Amino acid sequence: MAVDILTTLNKNGSGLSLTGLTASLVAAEITPLQRAQNTVVDDATTSISSLGQVRAQFQGLQTALAAVTSTPILKATSGNAGVQVTVTDPSKITNTTRSIGVVQTAQRQVLEFKGFASADAPVGAGNLKMEIGAWFDDANGVSQFAVNPDSTVSSFDIPEGATLTQMAETLDALDGVSARVIDKGNGTFSLGIVSEPGAGSALRFTAQETVAGLSAFDTTATNAAVQIQAAQDLVLEVDGIAVFRPGNTVDDLIAGATLDITAAAGTETTVGFSRDMDTAKANLGFLVEQVNATRAKLNEVSARGLNGTTPGALAGDQVIERLKADLSRLIAAPISGFGEAPVYLADLGVVTQRDGTLKLQTMAFEDAFKANPQRFDAVFTNRLVSDTAGVEVRGVVRAEATAGVHDFLRDPATGRATFDGYSTLGIPMAAGGKQFAVLDGPFSGLIVTAPDGVDEAKITFGRSFLSALDGLMTAALNGGSIDKREDQLGARITEANTKLADLDVRAAKLEKRYLSRFTAMEAAISTMKSTGNYLTNLVAQWNKSG
Repeated sequence: MAVDILTTLNKNGSGLSLTGLTASLVAAEITPLQRAQNTVVDDATTSISSLGQVRAQFQGLQTALAAVTSTPILKATSGNAGVQVTVTDPSKITNTTRSIGVVQTAQRQVLEFKGFASADAPVGAGNLKMEIGAWFDDANGVSQFAVNPDSTVSSFDIPEGATLTQMAETLDALDGVSARVIDKGNGTFSLGIVSEPGAGSALRFTAQETVAGLSAFDTTATNAAVQIQAAQDLVLEVDGIAVFRPGNTVDDLIAGATLDITAAAGTETTVGFSRDMDTAKANLGFLVEQVNATRAKLNEVSARGLNGTTPGALAGDQVIERLKADLSRLIAAPISGFGEAPVYLADLGVVTQRDGTLKLQTMAFEDAFKANPQRFDAVFTNRLVSDTAGVEVRGVVRAEATAGVHDFLRDPATGRATFDGYSTLGIPMAAGGKQFAVLDGPFSGLIVTAPDGVDEAKITFGRSFLSALDGLMTAALNGGSIDKREDQLGARITEANTKLADLDVRAAKLEKRYLSRFTAMEAAISTMKSTGNYLTNLVAQWNKSG
């Protein structure tokens, strides 16, 4: 309607196309600004799309790394499900096969004291002593007991009125034994007592009663009468040599491996360890392909556009350039913690070509694998071992942990320990020694097991190339540089859209302002034209009358 009014006024006014003039003036001021903001939106949108391609490539590389990890080159096999073998330190494993014969498995001693009317039946009073050791028959076939010199003799007073349940609770609180009251279901109750496994963990109870009843728990002469199961050691024949262990989990028989025995006596089988060259070659070749594809994508989106070529959407982007540099640095970096000398990918047959891509040279790879297959652990598997006898270490190492040798120190006076200066929580173990949980620092969550008397140890950590590469991908994706760059670009789009909306408002205001001024101008011109016409007519009349 405003345009119609202006057009109507314009018939007697300046004669100019004031509506078109208004649009031209507004466009001249606003359109360059809109074009600039639309360019910002388009460029940022294109950059986000390219970052999405990089993100997808990184996620694909992580998936590939997981696939490689799921097909380890070091394989531990067993011919019987009852003889499980687990690799704990790949650096100590060589290609070998061992024969395993199960003579007997380790057992706990089980004692049953029967015939009680209820769980609250009185047990008498006096003193009860518990010793840990081994039962055996002497030359005359008489049962004898030898106390384990490393064990603690427990002696406690049983007050008058103590019940069977209270007796079970008292025994259950002691190290090396568990006890509970059992409802037999036939109107009677029993006290069941179970030792730790191993022939040297059997129990002997000696009672000195002051109130009748306590002597029923004395096993010095009646052990066989109350024994449901005798304590015994695990006995294995390893390559024909008999070995004895107190428990069915054995971690000191095959260096770098743990055996878990559940097979029945008489079982004969083999366990084997091997690093497979074909698997290593396939894994390494696949890894080279994925790394090359990732570098190619980074180069594509960041291409400079030289010699007439089209530049990439992220040309000159600092985030992408930093990721390219980090990846190149990782490929060339030494891998520490896998022996005295660092390992390089080039040592394993992976070379960098003139165009920057990686290539697996078959002959060089095979020669390196035949010479020392353990070195390939530096590519595929983290290494975490103690260099001190008797000290064990386990746990998942965080991304910020550095490869190399680290210090475990325990104060002999206080018993408190540190790992690289960070505090730990010590937890006593029933078999002696302590487990120390690292509470702070890059190795927080790590568990160090140390026997009594060992106050310092060297812990070697080696981060594999796969682990380091996955860490690089994770750092870029999960709240890292790519996420932050996408957030920056998203904020840029939001800001540009806000400015575009502001420009629309500004354009409307400008149009209104121009139209208002042109309307006033047309009214003035129209008035001036009317006055001019009046004067012209008046002069004409004067001339006629003269």
